[in-house]
Amino acid sequence: MARIFYVISPGFKIEMRMLKVIRYILGVTFYFILTTTFVFGQVSSGGFPLQVNTAKSVRDQIVQLPKLAPSKIEEAHNQNKLNGGLKPFRFAVPVEVAYDPQNSGQWYSTNAGFNVWRLTLKSAGAKSLNVIFDRFQLSNGARLYLFNEKENHYLGAFTILNNKASLKFAVSPVLGEEITIQYEVPERLGTPNDFEIVRVNHDFIGVLKSDRRPLGIAGDCNVDVNCSLGEDYLELKNSVCRLIVDGVEFCSGTLLNNTAEDGKPYVLSAWHCYDEWELAETTVYTFNYESPYCAPLDGDPLHSISGAVMKAHYDSLDLALVEMTLVPPPDYRPYYAGWNHSGSLPDSSVSIHHPYADIKKIAFDNDAPSYATFTSSSVKNPNKGSFKIERWDDGVTEIGSSGGGLFNTKKQLIGTLSGGAAICGNPVNDYYARFDKQWDFKSDSSQQLKYWLDPLDSGLPTLDGKQFYTAEDLCKAFTNLNDDDEHAKVSLTINGSFEGYWGGTNNVGIDEIVERFSISGNETLRGVSFGVATADHKGGRASEITVKVYNGVWLPEKLIYSKTLNIDDLAEDAMNYIAFDQDVQPSETFFIGFELSNMQPLDTFVLYQSLRDAGDENNFYFRLNGEWTNFESNNDGALANVMELVACNYDNYIDTPVVDTPANVWIYPNPTQAELSLQSDQEISVETISVFNLIGQEINAPLISVGEFEVKLDLSGNTPGVYVVRFNYDGSFVTRKFSLVPY
Repeated sequence: MARIFYVISPGFKIEMRMLKVIRYILGVTFYFILTTTFVFGQVSSGGFPLQVNTAKSVRDQIVQLPKLAPSKIEEAHNQNKLNGGLKPFRFAVPVEVAYDPQNSGQWYSTNAGFNVWRLTLKSAGAKSLNVIFDRFQLSNGARLYLFNEKENHYLGAFTILNNKASLKFAVSPVLGEEITIQYEVPERLGTPNDFEIVRVNHDFIGVLKSDRRPLGIAGDCNVDVNCSLGEDYLELKNSVCRLIVDGVEFCSGTLLNNTAEDGKPYVLSAWHCYDEWELAETTVYTFNYESPYCAPLDGDPLHSISGAVMKAHYDSLDLALVEMTLVPPPDYRPYYAGWNHSGSLPDSSVSIHHPYADIKKIAFDNDAPSYATFTSSSVKNPNKGSFKIERWDDGVTEIGSSGGGLFNTKKQLIGTLSGGAAICGNPVNDYYARFDKQWDFKSDSSQQLKYWLDPLDSGLPTLDGKQFYTAEDLCKAFTNLNDDDEHAKVSLTINGSFEGYWGGTNNVGIDEIVERFSISGNETLRGVSFGVATADHKGGRASEITVKVYNGVWLPEKLIYSKTLNIDDLAEDAMNYIAFDQDVQPSETFFIGFELSNMQPLDTFVLYQSLRDAGDENNFYFRLNGEWTNFESNNDGALANVMELVACNYDNYIDTPVVDTPANVWIYPNPTQAELSLQSDQEISVETISVFNLIGQEINAPLISVGEFEVKLDLSGNTPGVYVVRFNYDGSFVTRKFSLVPY
């Protein structure tokens, strides 16, 4: 365990212990929309439940659920071990119930203009609980919360916006062996019977060990999707989501494009993940659940959608296609993956998935798969109905990866994971149901993909992926972290005496810290994620963190946005997304950070940081005695804060993969007054050509002529300046800058 010291001024040093980062399965609590407060859940409207004066002890009103027989839990454990080669991850045992606001719980009157119904359920020994609702039709103006006060874990408020045609609703796990359901209804509506709780799911694994950190450990051989190995898949990864099915099981899935390119949110996963048609209605789909960089840091599962409608379902080809009840909004950064149903074998392939419900991972096979017939207790392929991965070269799949996509070298989906024997230490023999077989092997539209993914009946064997959001709705996550960084708590010492942390509470007068960012374009900021190491509030007056955004070039200068919340609202050892209440438009270079206030003597708040060698890029700035200081200016070293921000309307071309050998692509004349020629040694697909200005806006550039290897564009009528042209070349994209000059 090495210690590193840097001198700031005489007698003033920092100390950092480089701790070994332990891999663990990551959070399972699902979020959707956070507004001004930090409650967790799907499509929640924010706020906290009303305080209810119950007069009698609420403890006397807890409903004890029947104790689960050890054999039931053992059976569920064994399902994860002996699953016939399939790879779903079961974490909970269902308990069937029938509770509603008429037959259970208690109604209370308040002075706040609401009638409040409250029911507390307890399942002894549960690590967390989640519930499934039926007859779910919340009244206009009503609010529903689920929480465990002892664990300070809240979901909601859920409102009329959560009502669905299926009349069903699934929620995320709440930490601990108790869960309180509180329904707040405007007094004028009386005491309506607006839902029924039909199932309570008892978590026997411990997927919410602390707030939202799972207990289990995904294999160390897994590769985080944001490692440099995955840099060519930064767009494609945004199509992959994690599924929690009916509150008891985890799988993986992929958001797909269709030939109408209408943005319908179709997600393809495995039949064995939800082997009953209606289970799509009680499944939650989570996007962007990943570490911001190449390290096992718990992501924030904010971007979740509850519920879908099953469209196609077939056991032998392990096929399950659903349409989610909501189109992912811009902040989710959704990408609709392309596909290939030719059935041809690629030279190599990759899979993106969520093993053990962990943050998103990626696996690489540098060889061609083979055709194979996969058979398990419930999936019996037709002859050669699967692709077989003989051995993974980097990464692996594990339970929870079921339904994850297999992609060819053109980043098109060609299969979905059924199962296999691959584990860390022996990454061999995984089987993916063939997309080309799922396409139209069965003629019934409810058992095939063609009817849904080719609504134009185009007959196209392939379709490229698509990013439907553009301009101000095109969003991306930005961070200054890289593969060489390692997050830890950076201690601050004076003459060997511990005085707090560089990333938070300290005794030396540092009251604010920020991270410097630079993004081209007229970007708007939607929110920021902080990698919180510690958020320990001992009681009494609430300690607060105020998020701040500054304009400035070399140091923070002008404050342009701030937002305050309690440190109690943040999860430890995890990324925490803080949504801004408005779009924030900074200058090209700006600073984001926070100020701590109302800190009590025993309270501690620490942001993860990464200590870098002298000469490396420094992104950390702090305010001491009212003056801003660049950390590197007084230290033999540099620091980066673990932060990730979501910005929209950035330059389109800066996130585009570029081919390694662009010498085979030419544009001329450059500069040009009107016409621009694109020439390549390969056929140019005109559908992929786009021209952007330097603020990321696509401009009008009609075709003048089209040849097999040369295309001419008409740029007349556009304002003179610098532009970027982009088009597909051998499965990747080429980008080229050029100048448009006056006549």
